[in-house]
Amino acid sequence: MKHIYFTPGPSQLFPEVTGYMKQAIRDDICSISHRSKAFQEIAHTCQNNLRKLLMIPPSFPVFFLSSSLESMERIIQNTVEARSFHLVNGAFAHAWHRAATGLGKDATAHIFEAGTIPDTQNMQVPKGTELICITQNETSNGTSIPLKKIYELKKRYPRIPIVLDVVSSAPYPKIDFKKIDGIFFSVQKGFGIPAGLGVLAVCDTLVQKSIELRKKQKRIESYHDFESLLKKEAVFQTPETPNVLDIYLLSKVTTLMLEKGISVIRKETKQKEKILSSFFSKSTLGELSIKNKEARSQTVIVVNIHENKASHLIDALRKKGLVVGSGYKECKETQIRIANFPQHTVGDMYKLINALKIFEKKIGD
Repeated sequence: MKHIYFTPGPSQLFPEVTGYMKQAIRDDICSISHRSKAFQEIAHTCQNNLRKLLMIPPSFPVFFLSSSLESMERIIQNTVEARSFHLVNGAFAHAWHRAATGLGKDATAHIFEAGTIPDTQNMQVPKGTELICITQNETSNGTSIPLKKIYELKKRYPRIPIVLDVVSSAPYPKIDFKKIDGIFFSVQKGFGIPAGLGVLAVCDTLVQKSIELRKKQKRIESYHDFESLLKKEAVFQTPETPNVLDIYLLSKVTTLMLEKGISVIRKETKQKEKILSSFFSKSTLGELSIKNKEARSQTVIVVNIHENKASHLIDALRKKGLVVGSGYKECKETQIRIANFPQHTVGDMYKLINALKIFEKKIGD
């Protein structure tokens, strides 16, 4: 039985990816040198597609890394001499904060509850803060911070760079890069290809900060500093042998997305979220974990399942070829997480709803 994966990462592949992988094998993509013209053309296409799709300005170099967790470390390592500030409301925001403290930084965590919106109008960022780190979409609990609230914070602190974790929301959010200094994501969620590639885009100001810290001997040296990444990015290469296959697949999937149109993708994302939220607003199976619509993720929908029957529901759905995610860590038995990414169709969502209705009726009888 072929399954549809609604897991929040790794998630469902785009159906076209199978064909792209076969083509990659036929064309020996996995064997080419990362210093070859063939790879440069693939990387160039991929970077250009990402710029068009996400509206990333030319002044933001696009780096290929191994994962988003690496991106968290590299951002801190390259841009923070002493102090960072983190908005924290879930496990992955905590991970970014831990990365900063692990690198010996004075990292302040502004902790707020999942499902609430931080008060960016009155938030006090400590003096001397060099970077504000925001997990825009928290995969662990399905909370999303509205971009307008992030822009409010930038308006109050225009001299402090802000970098966003958009791992489980990209390419959905329409980001104004005049008000944001960097983003990062990985490809196994909203881009529907196999895991193993992270993408980081930062403004040239942050690259210059990295250079300044090196000159002052105020940062940890590594192979993946922004200088080395920038040097190779300028010629569509990477410092080391990268995940060539994933970069190739990302170039193909972003071409697909551009042909469809990002506005259509965003419209469909909203439509699918509405299908799910409408069902769970009336269902006896459970209720939406995030009650505040403004704080609710459009791309990772978290549901509190009644009577601790989350694992029973997950098993029942899997038998019908539908795989949803369990709750994160301590919520494993009480919640499910449903991904709503571009590769999930409206028809997929209705298949899931129909299966949920069957389970609902079965336990109600």
